[in-house]
Amino acid sequence: MKKILFTCFLMLCIGSTFGSSRPLNNDDRLLKKTVNNKPLTVVNAFIDASTHMDAKLLNLVLSDNAKVCVCLGKKIGKHSKQQLVSFYKKTGKTDLNCESDYEIVSSSNTLTVVRVDLKFPLFVQRNFITIERGDEGLWEITQVNRFNENI
Repeated sequence: MKKILFTCFLMLCIGSTFGSSRPLNNDDRLLKKTVNNKPLTVVNAFIDASTHMDAKLLNLVLSDNAKVCVCLGKKIGKHSKQQLVSFYKKTGKTDLNCESDYEIVSSSNTLTVVRVDLKFPLFVQRNFITIERGDEGLWEITQVNRFNENI
């Protein structure tokens, strides 16, 4: 009898765990559809994620295979989406002391290139981001090329 009660209790716990986690997944999917429905909303989300170190938002706008290249003088640092999101998570949400601006360099029905500038007191971080429209019709950042320029 104790085994049956324990088994029922265990099944109830497992069922409630899966049941309570579903709305979060649906909310994330809904948020992704909202954020990734246009190139401009992706750009604004990228700016928000960058200026506030928001790992969750950055995770939404970067494609799974996104590459981030950072010009480091004579070397180029190459990072994956997982590495950058992990860094943002480690750092935690932080408001950076910068202003932002962007310019659409070129755009088509399936590809958009945007320059996003983050203006810090001593330098400007220029991000050239490539945004592609996927098979599902959602837009994601596939590449970021980052340069730091002194003012």
